Amino acid sequence: MTKHKYKFLALALYLLISSAQAAPPINTTSSTKPLAPPVAVASVRELDWEDLIPKDTKGRSTSGVPAPAHDYLGEGGMAAQQVLDFSVRKELDGITVKLPGFIVPLDIGKDGLITEFFLVPYFGACIHVPPPPPNQIVYVKIEKGIALDSIYEAYWITGNLKVNNKTTRLGASAYQISANKVEIYKY
Repeated sequence: MTKHKYKFLALALYLLISSAQAAPPINTTSSTKPLAPPVAVASVRELDWEDLIPKDTKGRSTSGVPAPAHDYLGEGGMAAQQVLDFSVRKELDGITVKLPGFIVPLDIGKDGLITEFFLVPYFGACIHVPPPPPNQIVYVKIEKGIALDSIYEAYWITGNLKVNNKTTRLGASAYQISANKVEIYKY
């Protein structure tokens, strides 16, 4: 990793840690501002986070945003553990979707653009609180990369959804999107 990447990740971590108030969980009823070329609307299925959980496994884990846990952020405690629920809805594999969420950067190019990230349902996931289960985290890859204006912003991500596990040091995901459109989510 270059010094630039470390500086960006350190700044992102500092901003997340210093944030005293988390943004509310996302609902899917707001308008948007495009950041990338539009995708054909008729072929896109708009999803909410609950749509990623199979009906027979709903209620297995608690829903909503867990309480913040700051002890493990370099203060001597253990890191919060992710509940490993990899159950997925296989019928969603291969369809084009639009899903709202918050971006947790995983890879930043030399040009400062983010090409890989986790999309999570609430602000601070993977940092302040235990990561959501893998079926509530989506690994996103975008070829051209995006400039992230603010880690506090929620975004709509549009692209091809795949049922595919991805594990990193920040957590594991059970879905993947090859993104072709990113736009700011308006509350």
